Amino acid sequence: MEQLPLLLFLMAAVWMDLTSHKIPNWLTLSFIPLALLFHSYFGQGFPFALTGLVYAFIVLFPFFIFRFMAGGDIKLGLAIATFVGWQVFLESLLYGLMLGLPLVLVLAWRRVGWQGFKTTFTRYGLILGTRRYLAPVPGEMAGLRVPYGPALALGAALAVVLNKYQIFTLVS
Repeated sequence: MEQLPLLLFLMAAVWMDLTSHKIPNWLTLSFIPLALLFHSYFGQGFPFALTGLVYAFIVLFPFFIFRFMAGGDIKLGLAIATFVGWQVFLESLLYGLMLGLPLVLVLAWRRVGWQGFKTTFTRYGLILGTRRYLAPVPGEMAGLRVPYGPALALGAALAVVLNKYQIFTLVS
């Protein structure tokens, strides 16, 4: 029951990311102080939540700098880490990255279909063969913006469940 605020937050973030391709600042940036307050009064203490926030920033900021993840996904990760702490956050990030590839491929498939995949991999083959960059054309997979928030949310939910019921933990 103590994970209910996180569950509601994750559901809202996933819905917004899937419908608008954005996770709004008002959602993520308001959840961080709420998580700090929650842990100050009901949870494992303010230092627990603050440590999660700091570790998440250290880990995720390079992802943003090198454009591997968008700003909304980074702030989603910061909010998750503030609520679950740094250890469960590292697991949730790993699970999110592992779940992300198949999820992104399914979402891309739904948008461009087989022809889009075929065009993309044909272009990749030409790039490898000619050693020249060829820009993506409309209708192919490489030019799509696919939301990554759902993968991070699923990773967080999986990490929380596995840790809560002591099924499996990577960091102890």
